[in-house]
This record gives sequence, C-alpha cells and structure tokens, in this order.
Amino acid sequence: MKRLAKFIFLSFVSFISCKEITTVEVQKDNSNSKTENYLEIKFESIYDVKYNSSIEEWINYFELNEFIGQLNSNDYSSLIDNKKFLVKFFKGIKFSIPDEINKPEIISRLTVIETDFMRFESMLSNYEIENEIKINMVKKINNSFSNLNFQIDKLLEKQEINLNQ
Repeated sequence: MKRLAKFIFLSFVSFISCKEITTVEVQKDNSNSKTENYLEIKFESIYDVKYNSSIEEWINYFELNEFIGQLNSNDYSSLIDNKKFLVKFFKGIKFSIPDEINKPEIISRLTVIETDFMRFESMLSNYEIENEIKINMVKKINNSFSNLNFQIDKLLEKQEINLNQ
C-alpha cells in the first residue's frame, strides 16, 4: 500500500512539473544579414591537369569540367530534380575512363565527386538551403575535382617515370 501511495504521489508531482512549460519568443534580426554577391566569392582555384594529351579523348571528363563551371557561376539548374541524369552521367564517366588512367585511384575520386553531386542535388531539390551552405558544397565539389585532377597527374607522372627507366 505504501508503494502505491508513493507511486501516485510521484506521478502527481511529475505531472504537475511537466505542465509548467515556459515559452520563449525568438526574434530574428534581419538587419545584420548580409547578401552575398556570388560573382565576388573567391573559390579556391581548381587544380588543372598538366598531362592533357592523355585525357583529350575523354569527353565525359570535359563535360564534368563544364558542369562544375556552371556550379561555380551559380547555375544550379542542371542539378535540381535531376538525379536520374546524374546517376547515368557518373556511370558513363566511369565506363569511359581512358585505359591508361583506368585505375582504382581514379575511380575512387570519381565516386567522391559523384557522392558530392548527389548530396548537393538532394539538398537543392528537397530543401530551401542558405547561400552559405551552397557555397560550401560548391567548394567541396571543387576540392574533390582538384583531387581527381591531381591524382590523374600523379598517375601519369608515375607511368612516365616507369617508361623512362
């Protein structure tokens, strides 16, 4: 009986304490919000491939380069609600890698770029995101593309050294 009384008392106390909800009003101050001019933003420069002769015939690479150029100029129209195209595009780019650079290092860099694009497409298509988040995603894609270019150069440089020996 004492347990039942304690249980009822504790239940009553917790019920009363849960009813006391304080409301806090949050006022958003828009006077300090800054508008960013996209053209004035300095993106990190993208590492360019030095051995262009090896990838001259890789058309999908140049399409990817143009695609990233569109993102850098604040044109997201090709990304919004375009998941099927992105899946086909990245599948095509992976199958069209020139033989001399068709290595796991290159495929993994392309997979990272694909993941960044898919994530950005999902964000743009499903949410209203702030410009700062868009800029950070574009920077991340630029960084991933630079890593791909750097890896292509290192792979071709290594092959050139092996040929000279």
